[in-house]
Amino acid sequence: MRPRRTEFANFVLDLLDFMEEKLREALADENSRIAAVGEAAGAMPLLRDRLREDEVVQTQFTLVFDNELYEPHASERWRSLARMPRTDFEGEVEALVKPGGAFAALRAIAGATQGLD
Repeated sequence: MRPRRTEFANFVLDLLDFMEEKLREALADENSRIAAVGEAAGAMPLLRDRLREDEVVQTQFTLVFDNELYEPHASERWRSLARMPRTDFEGEVEALVKPGGAFAALRAIAGATQGLD
């Protein structure tokens, strides 16, 4: 394996920021919802790969983000998120991106590895 160029916590935090940006884009523009959710989901393999470096963080992420993170459920979860009725979609995304939501919890977990929480 090649050495990493980006420190673990910063890499994970950047991925979470990207995913949140894409989900907010999907909320703001119904016409781009499927593509934006697909882009957010596209970050999952990178996230899973880096989480393997820290088993404690990986376990904590799994507790918060289980069906969105690992197969066999992750792909279907993201697909269904992109295609669910608008009202349901808004509620699901709000639970992820609101202050104190899933993304805030994930950021706190990742940030704690470098004292960034």
